[in-house]
Amino acid sequence: MNTPCTKLHLFVDGELSATEADAFRHHLTRCAECEVGLRDLLQLELLASRALAGAGSEGSDEADSPAKVTPLRPWLHRAYRAAVPVALAAGLAAVGVYRLQAQPEMPAEVWLASADSRMMDSRLSHPKADRFRPYIPMRGTTLSTEALPLRPLAELEERQDFRGIAAAYALRGDWQQAEAFLARAAPSADKDNDRAVVALSRQRWEEALELLGGALRQEPKHPQALWNRGLALRGRGLLKQAEESFREVAALPGQDEGWKEEAEARANELRELRESEGARWQKQVKEAWGQLANGTADVKQLAQQPAVARAALYEAVRTATTPAAVKALAPLAKELDRVGGGAVLQDYVRDMEARDFNARGPLASEYAKLVEGKPTPGLVEALRRSKEWDLYFGALVHTGEASKDAEALKALQRFAHGSRDPWLNLLAERERARSEELAGRASSAEQLLLATLRTCEAYDKLFHCAEIN
Repeated sequence: MNTPCTKLHLFVDGELSATEADAFRHHLTRCAECEVGLRDLLQLELLASRALAGAGSEGSDEADSPAKVTPLRPWLHRAYRAAVPVALAAGLAAVGVYRLQAQPEMPAEVWLASADSRMMDSRLSHPKADRFRPYIPMRGTTLSTEALPLRPLAELEERQDFRGIAAAYALRGDWQQAEAFLARAAPSADKDNDRAVVALSRQRWEEALELLGGALRQEPKHPQALWNRGLALRGRGLLKQAEESFREVAALPGQDEGWKEEAEARANELRELRESEGARWQKQVKEAWGQLANGTADVKQLAQQPAVARAALYEAVRTATTPAAVKALAPLAKELDRVGGGAVLQDYVRDMEARDFNARGPLASEYAKLVEGKPTPGLVEALRRSKEWDLYFGALVHTGEASKDAEALKALQRFAHGSRDPWLNLLAERERARSEELAGRASSAEQLLLATLRTCEAYDKLFHCAEIN
């Protein structure tokens, strides 16, 4: 019966076509019998090779020269019947002697050492797999098509270098095998880092961050973990934190200059990206706010960008100096409530229209100056005393005062909760995260930001989640 299992010897002998070998590798990951058989064959080959090499080298002065060792494959089957009894008879002794001898160097191609570039942007912790080469993003789904030599894998397994085997598979994009061998590795910061690399390959950003957090608690200056943390934070949208992580890598002493330069370049790119995205967002909001203020806004068209429209609506209400100017914003509030559900914005507009504009009007004018970048000294305190809580909220967000003052943060949270608008609550949580960061509790701040992002994303583009960071 011709089943995949019958091709095991052909696979080990390298007699399958590339397509058949690839199919058998997939079969191997699901067949326990073939996995055991492959291990037995490889170990038997190792023992046979050593036994035959030992027999052939008796009395030879050149026995220890690697260049004189005859490759096993061409004559293995011819000598198989003679070699196997010798190997089995001397098996335990041969293995014991081998372990007492200096371990031979693994072929460099196990870790693709001859490549002049790398296609994986994450970093593995195994020294042989972490040599710096310029990064070239991969095209397609496989990192490398270069065959993985099986005999060195058996040597590595005998040494229990499971991270080395996992690294070899990871460099070739075989994440299933990499993950399986990492599961057998002893606990360490390096293992957690490499497991995070597997998670990154599948865009499981938060799983990667959790693993990298464990690695960095064990080794706070672990270069690969800091690098990969930058990748995971960027993937999750926390660009500021990602930049900081790459800057930490660049500042580490004793590393390859190439890694340092690339880390600095990545940090600079993240800063530029964050600044450009922030500027683009502010421009969109300012343009929409201007249209609302001068009465030229197309409500239906503006509501097609609900995140921009919501931010512009709040600024338009806060800077309106008359009840009529606030009332004119009611159609947009109604349309945005239709898109998002509820009546939060309509209630807000109606409540603000009813305020005493003899007191509110001048404050709204001063608030507009703050938004334009021309704040009046003492404005934040004046807004706090005025009880115009929406203006105070906006001023705290623009100035960042809530992250520095515990009482201001509490006031921000109270207003956000009372508003019943999820977006204001998200902004309040962002300020709480910033407060934690300023207090030196970076881990707590990161967890708060991640939770806030998850909540924001659940609203399906109603809010501008990038502003959380």
